[in-house]
Amino acid sequence: MRLSIWTTLSAAALVFAVAPAEAAWHAYFVKEAVGFSFAAPGEMKTEKTTYESAMAGQRNAVVFASAEDNVQYKITVVDFTGRACDEPALIKEATAASQGRTKVLMDEDARVESSYGRKLTVDLPDNAGRSMSAIFFKDNHLIELKATVLPGGDYQSSDMGRFVDSLAFYETRADEGATQLKLTD
Repeated sequence: MRLSIWTTLSAAALVFAVAPAEAAWHAYFVKEAVGFSFAAPGEMKTEKTTYESAMAGQRNAVVFASAEDNVQYKITVVDFTGRACDEPALIKEATAASQGRTKVLMDEDARVESSYGRKLTVDLPDNAGRSMSAIFFKDNHLIELKATVLPGGDYQSSDMGRFVDSLAFYETRADEGATQLKLTD
């Protein structure tokens, strides 16, 4: 009897030791210019870039990114100050750009609190992976969350949805102990 209990415990310990460790998810928030929070695995890296809009030309943008288990997580925040009246058209333009030469699996209206946007899932061309995005416009800023499963990754992973659905705009929704990210230096 004792031998079978020890055998069972040893087997369970071996299974946990061999199973891949799940990445630790962290809460993040941005306070300046446009307030929002989200959750992502690993440490987010920040990069300043430009965003090309057919409607509004070249715009300043910031990208927060991390990668874990063959999945890339990216948030792009684009400053469209002075273009708030173009909100629906800018969301539509960003959605069309995300669809590109892809196979669209899902494209639907989305809502986070009182903000409306789009949510889409696409298979990338040439078997380059699968991407899930949420695109919103808030306080003169386009915010796009994108999780991309790379080839060899798990297309059925719930982590894509977990990331995209973690977006929140109300300050009270930010997790206690969340890390603040900045849009400017």
